[in-house]
Amino acid sequence: MIDRAPLRLVFRSRRHTLLRELRAPRSTTPRALPGTDDPEPFAVERHPDHAVYAPLTYEVGTDLHAQWDAGLWNGNTLFDRRSGTVYAARRVISAKREGDGVRLTLATNEAKRRLIARIDPDRAGGLRVRVRPSSASGVISMGDSFASRPSEGFHGFGGTHGSTEKRGEKVYSDVVQENLGGSETLLPGLALFPLLVTSGTSYSITELGGVPSPTELPGGFERFMFPNGMNAAYYPQAEFVSSHGYGFLLNQNLRSRWRLATDRPDAWQVEASGSRLDYTVFPARSRRGAVRDLTAVTGHHRLPPSWAEGPILSRAVKSPALPGSPPAETPASYRAKIEQDLADIQRYGLRISAYGFEGWGMLDPAYVRSVISRLHAMRIRAVLYVRAYVSDDALATQPPGDFEETKRLGLVATTASGAPYEFGGNGGSPSTLLDFTKRATVKWWRRRLDYLIGLGADGFMQDFGEQVQDDMHFANGMTGVGMHNRYPVIYHRVSRQILDRWATKHAKREPIWFFTRAGYSGRPGSAAYEMGNFPGDETVDWGAASGLRSLAPDMLNRAVGGAFGFTTDIGGYIDTLTGPPSEELFDRWSEWAGLTPYFRVHNSASTGVRMPWSYGASTLELWKQMAALHQRALPLMRRLWRKGRRTGMPVTRPLWLSAPEAPSFGRDQEWMLGANVLVAPVVTKGDTSRTVALPRGCWVHEPTGQRLTGPGSATVPAPLGALPYFFRCGTRPFKTRAR
Repeated sequence: MIDRAPLRLVFRSRRHTLLRELRAPRSTTPRALPGTDDPEPFAVERHPDHAVYAPLTYEVGTDLHAQWDAGLWNGNTLFDRRSGTVYAARRVISAKREGDGVRLTLATNEAKRRLIARIDPDRAGGLRVRVRPSSASGVISMGDSFASRPSEGFHGFGGTHGSTEKRGEKVYSDVVQENLGGSETLLPGLALFPLLVTSGTSYSITELGGVPSPTELPGGFERFMFPNGMNAAYYPQAEFVSSHGYGFLLNQNLRSRWRLATDRPDAWQVEASGSRLDYTVFPARSRRGAVRDLTAVTGHHRLPPSWAEGPILSRAVKSPALPGSPPAETPASYRAKIEQDLADIQRYGLRISAYGFEGWGMLDPAYVRSVISRLHAMRIRAVLYVRAYVSDDALATQPPGDFEETKRLGLVATTASGAPYEFGGNGGSPSTLLDFTKRATVKWWRRRLDYLIGLGADGFMQDFGEQVQDDMHFANGMTGVGMHNRYPVIYHRVSRQILDRWATKHAKREPIWFFTRAGYSGRPGSAAYEMGNFPGDETVDWGAASGLRSLAPDMLNRAVGGAFGFTTDIGGYIDTLTGPPSEELFDRWSEWAGLTPYFRVHNSASTGVRMPWSYGASTLELWKQMAALHQRALPLMRRLWRKGRRTGMPVTRPLWLSAPEAPSFGRDQEWMLGANVLVAPVVTKGDTSRTVALPRGCWVHEPTGQRLTGPGSATVPAPLGALPYFFRCGTRPFKTRAR
């Protein structure tokens, strides 16, 4: 429904109002705003009085956006300083039916400028709103503001950490990489900070305005992902599900900012860079219905081949101590580690489904082929590694010569003059970014994937996708401003199309599996092309910023956006500041992964991979137990995955969605598998018990057989090796243990 004067859009389902814009303000005076640095890191929070809450606003002014230009955070926003005057729609001047929708001309409080709006039916029962100014001159952003009741929760936004409830928070939807956060890593990291930017412009802590103290951050350092902010994500999704029964999708790729009842408890706001606004509201009337309708448009992860969900061990390439330092790995040393891994897999009788080795590019192709043949003889699949950027760097994850070849063939993003755009990569060497909008690049990528499949590869770890700079140019005519968030979607779509074509030609073989790191939403988004995601480079600690406690919110937030296949690096990955995972941390991480869609060891970038046998008999035995539990749960998880492709309901389900009656304290560190399994892993160092939020009904604590009744809370024993999980009384959801 559209109120003409003052303007207000109201979204209803039958007689139920689910979402309504705030009314146009009585004042006709435009609001001039001081310059603001909006995103985190090192953001200056916009004062509440500086936010303009009104229907269909637009800002006229200047926008200065700067990015890290090298090293671990290349492509991440450094600051986004906007300064201008905000105007808003006032009333409907004219309305004209167009097809099944309506075209509106809207008066604003700017004398000469109008807004042109279209409202149309969208897929899955949605209503799509598209707005543009009559003149785009000087317009740097557009937004909309809506009323919110105190009981409303906001859930989703992709792989963000912190919590599964974003009410009271500010979310910045932009693809970023490399979080080094948490109380256990932040402070030691400050001394190393200047060394982590390896080329191009270097910024010191002082130049960036310093690091906020714990009292200046919600939750303190535990929720601050240095240097990106508490809601930064490798895999953001510009979408959410409201607890009041509607879904909201921003159909745009440019950076967006969301204020979710932050400075006004009765309102929320979305603002997107650029001179247009395009969003869809899905008025489903239920949380499940909103998830269903939203993901019907954005897409769902495909069901992987069954072997991919079994236990996987990965041999990462040992990184230099710091970017730019000498290589830490040689072909001989890496080959020796592979040989030792294969011997230990047999020695310890491990029943793994796959083995990944990233450094295939430094090895002789004949040797790679022989290793894969030996793996296949052991009934183990082989997973190799690919990435979006090209460099002859110390990470050694692609063949030498790729860097010069792709530049010579013109396969990479360019500068405005057409020269290859070079930047300092994560490995400390000159790098370029493949341009997947160019037909020749797609052909080159197809030859690369075909080559690896020809060596015997059964799957790929498809890494990176976050390094797009604003001033890059692509063959489709776009600059990096529009491509930064869109790039990983195109990257994964290209690989999906290549592998689908391969599958058609090889119908008798299993499909090739691949999983990704970076991603974004869209129509469809990345989720439509992938079979799994890992959450980026987790830090080797217990923290909620990027360590063990960050995993559940990340998994659950992206799961309701269709990204079902979450796979963590058991033991964590970034250990430059912490050292390798302790035995207790590795054990708890193995437990955590036991009842998730994948079960994969891939850890310790700098100090060396820690395999399950690295710690001794007790850790190896615990890992085997969790691997066996995971295998028993796989038939259920695969059934849930298949059903979720139709219903949108993910494999791992947050309590706010499946059991909103359960105590709220459990929503960030618990999940359900379907209706009959509750999982509550231990994520705090030294704990030997776990207080659990129980959904309604009778539950059996599987490790002890204790019966409990919910909704309510209960404390159960949780020594190492006793993952707290619960079956609904009278059900046996997992496969029976083998005798």
